[in-house]
Amino acid sequence: MKTKILATFGPAIEEKSKLAKIIKYTDIIRINFSHTNEEQAEQYIAHIKAAEKLAGKEISLLADLPGPKIRLGKIKDPIIVKKGDLLKLFYEGNKLEKGVIPVSYRYISDDCRNGMHLSIGDGYLKMKVEGIKDGIVFAKAINDGIISSRKGLNLIGADITEQTPTEEDIKFAKFAKDKFDFIALSFVKSDEDIKRLREKVGNDIFVISKIERRHALDNIKAIAEESDGIMVARGDLAFDIPVESIPIAQKKIIKASREAGKPVIVATQMLMSMVNNPMPTRAEVNDVANSVFEDADCVMLSDETAVGSYPIESIETMSRVIHNAEKEAQQSYPRSVDGIYSYIAHAAKDLSEKHDIKCIFVPTESGASAIRLSQFRPSSDIIALSENPNVRSKLALFKGVRAMDIKNYSSTDEMLENIKELALKLKIYEYLVVYGSPRKKGSTDSLKYVSLLP
Repeated sequence: MKTKILATFGPAIEEKSKLAKIIKYTDIIRINFSHTNEEQAEQYIAHIKAAEKLAGKEISLLADLPGPKIRLGKIKDPIIVKKGDLLKLFYEGNKLEKGVIPVSYRYISDDCRNGMHLSIGDGYLKMKVEGIKDGIVFAKAINDGIISSRKGLNLIGADITEQTPTEEDIKFAKFAKDKFDFIALSFVKSDEDIKRLREKVGNDIFVISKIERRHALDNIKAIAEESDGIMVARGDLAFDIPVESIPIAQKKIIKASREAGKPVIVATQMLMSMVNNPMPTRAEVNDVANSVFEDADCVMLSDETAVGSYPIESIETMSRVIHNAEKEAQQSYPRSVDGIYSYIAHAAKDLSEKHDIKCIFVPTESGASAIRLSQFRPSSDIIALSENPNVRSKLALFKGVRAMDIKNYSSTDEMLENIKELALKLKIYEYLVVYGSPRKKGSTDSLKYVSLLP
């Protein structure tokens, strides 16, 4: 299976044996810092490392930063709202009047405007802004609903004043830098947001930009170029653009990511019904398969594995759907074939497919050669070989790449002999090797065919 699976950690899979089963099917585990602090994250990482040993498999970790998420403040008792009710929203840091609903966002009255639509939670309560006075936003309920503490508040179509990354994002990113393989930046609006994060945390972090704002969609090409990876975060994106535009937006984001040569994750509600049911809907199955057909590198499970009643069934279902879809998927190409590395990668793809060679070994110092080959989507398996566990972990996100350790070597002959030993162990008797000078980054310049057949 070439398409990768990302599972979200949570209480549903905290037990070690259950987590080990999840690890067998997944490539990356996500920890959501919207609901986690540093101390809890340390505990979760320890759980994951223990389950790794039980599963006998390395796993990569993704830290998902909260970003400037707007939420309601603390509300003593849930408020029942009827259609037509006029609600008053106000920043919780200021002195609240009686009957005013607290909001965590200090710029709530600045960023709202008359006629703007708002929604609470997953969009089940919708409102329309009727007026703004003395920092209070007056909004009329469009439908019945319930308001409770810490629910998300969406300002649909607003140009959010608060900058990405937030101070909290920077704090979490500094914590995650040496403990996680990937850092997902929420509510990105432009490539400048990624640059700011790198300036504060360092250039050596792998930044995945979450596309969940209309502004990000407008700036997708520049964001894809600046990012190390992209996430199609359909949940919040559906509050900022019409929901019927989500499929088109997904195609646009995947296309821009592929053209920039960056891995792309499709996320949100892929098998959402399996939070409470052991079987998915037909539409959900089609959604997962469609992401494979559109050539995403990775698909993600959120509540399904974090808090769902059927986390194992969810990830098994996703694995089966991917496996079936890949049999019919038509692979796309990156934007161009340019430079010696691209030509060698393209030649390896062509040679392997024309002669039905099932495996391409890629010894790599930085992972770049394996990444470039992945962008050409060969039908063969790509086995990236690196002694560096950090390189192996990063490669977990790239479609078709399986990263493995390799014995120490100091010469090309020794490297090729080590690959031969591994091939025999894996029962691979015909393969290609894409390689360069041993221990030298950026030296890939050779392609070798090897047959161990009698």
